[in-house]
Formats: sequence, C-alpha cells, structure tokens
Amino acid sequence: MFYSRPAIEPLGWDLTDWPMPDGTRYFNAFTSDHRPVSIRFGGGWLTVKRGPKKASLDHPDMEEILCVRIAPFGTMDIEPEQICDILGVTVNGNKIDSAGLRVRARGFDWSGRTTYWESTHLMQPDGDAREFVQRLCDAFPGSILVQPEWGSGGKSRCRQIKFLMASDDVAALGTGPDDALIQKMLNGQKISVEEFESTFAYRIDFIHDGWPTDDPTGARYIHDHGAREQNLKYDVVHHRRYRIRAEYPTVDAEGQSRTKTLVSIIDASFCRGLQVVNLQTGAVITERLEDGADKWSYSVALRHEWLTKPGRYLFVGKSVAGDDFGWESGIFWGARPIAGV
Repeated sequence: MFYSRPAIEPLGWDLTDWPMPDGTRYFNAFTSDHRPVSIRFGGGWLTVKRGPKKASLDHPDMEEILCVRIAPFGTMDIEPEQICDILGVTVNGNKIDSAGLRVRARGFDWSGRTTYWESTHLMQPDGDAREFVQRLCDAFPGSILVQPEWGSGGKSRCRQIKFLMASDDVAALGTGPDDALIQKMLNGQKISVEEFESTFAYRIDFIHDGWPTDDPTGARYIHDHGAREQNLKYDVVHHRRYRIRAEYPTVDAEGQSRTKTLVSIIDASFCRGLQVVNLQTGAVITERLEDGADKWSYSVALRHEWLTKPGRYLFVGKSVAGDDFGWESGIFWGARPIAGV
C-alpha cells in the first residue's frame, strides 16, 4: 500500500487553539463555534470526532467525521501543526503550513516529498521467504543484500549475505550504493540510522513481522474457548508473516520505476481474498474477505499447500460482540483461500 501526504478534503473548521495532546494518541481542540473536537492518531489511522455546540469533550454524542488510514502501522509521531495542515483547518483564522516542520517524524515524512510502500504477507515457514527475496535480487541486477543488527544508541552493524535463511528475521536489498558508506558498512563498523538510510539510493526492507502471540492461526484460542467441547473438525496451515517496505522521493522517476517493479513482483507472488466458513454448520459467511493493507494476503506457495487438503484453514476464530468483523457473536469460523483465484 502506498503512503505519502494524505489527500483529505479540507474540513474547513477554525480552531480556537492548537490541538492539545491528551495521552499518546489523542488530541483535543474546540472550534470557534464552540464545538469539541477529538482527534486520534494510532496504528496509522487518523480519526476525527466532533460534538454539539457548547458540549464537553466527553459528550456521548460525539460524531465521527473522519476515519482513514494515512500511514503504515507503527508510525508514532504527528505534530499539532501537521494535523491542522493535513485536515485543512485554521487556528484563530490563520492557515497552517507545516511543510518546514520536522520533515521526518520517526520514519515518516508528512510533507509529501517522500512516498512509501508497505505491505504484509503470509508465507510458508520454510523456503518461501527465501525464494521471494531471490526474485527481488534477480529483478534488480547489481543489488546488494545486507543484514543489519541494531544495537544500543541507534547504531547498527551490517553484513552482506547471498541469500535469506529460514532463521533470518530481517534483510535489506539495496541498489545504487554510496561507495564510502557501503565500505564502512561492510567493514563491520557501527553506523547510525541516518547512515544506514543513506547507504543506498533505493532500498527494500524485508522483515519477519512476528505475531503478537504465539498462536498465529487462532487454533489454540478456539480450542480453549469451546471448540473442543463442540467437537469441531478443523486443521490449520502454519505460516509466518513478513513485512515489505520501500521509500523514494515522490518526484524521483527512478524510484517510481523500481517500486513499480517491486509491486509487480508482489502481485505475482501473493494471492488475495479469503472465504470465511462457519465451522459449526459449514455455511459460507463471507465469500471474499479482503483488506487494503494486504495483511491477510498469502503466497502462491502457501495456497498450493492448502490445495492439497482444502479442509484446512489459514485462520480460525470465535466471534465476539464488538469485534471488527461484524458477524454474529459466538460463531466459530475459519478463513481459507479462495479456490478459484
């Protein structure tokens, strides 16, 4: 998924003061016509709510005006000036231009001068990731595959590798190296984040994005929450999740071309869309569950493995009230590849 300065229709509000931070993710403000405004930025999502005139910030009738993903998951920093600029609101009648304010905020440039690609995909635990990285190496002749190890103080040591191993959690494929910096890197000297990011004219990061739990398929969860008592029959295909990311100056034609090549390789290597089935009845709940961020896309090889035994699932779960799916509470479900893609 591509990210840069988000294209949001200006809200046209006038605030009485800058949005004030309220914790790590929230900002509060009031409009000049005395409406409370709550802004949340977290997980890459920007959410804006506004209440009735002369209401407090905790008013129960706060209306959601905007909810849009504007950055990759993990992007943490955004300043009040940048919020006002992006949303198209003024402060005491003054238009806000944040172009010169902290060009980068812990890995993200809100000015629009940088474009990012980031996507997340499921792969087989053995061999699948290595083969994908090899396709990238073949597509970019003369590229250098390195493996950074980050230590204290934001310093890194890197080594050059010829191929990815199943035990490797991170690798970076770089083209157009800076001679002095690549020499320093490959000599084993410690380098800073800035030096690492400047070593190559174009770089693709490939990262094993471990699950927050050790139950990525959900099989253990539903077993412990009633599936055993229901005597449900299900099997799961094990997988790993990897994150792919790249960035380039937005106006750079070479960067645009290289990212286009990257995306074409991704599109040829992964499938999208899951069929969701009620494990208790066998009925299909959703024919094609998709997501814009590709966090549920799966490799062609993983789909081929599933085809050898179509009764298996990539994920299983049990729906609860208020979850993101909107299915009836208490349903045991399984998500599997779509046979026709």
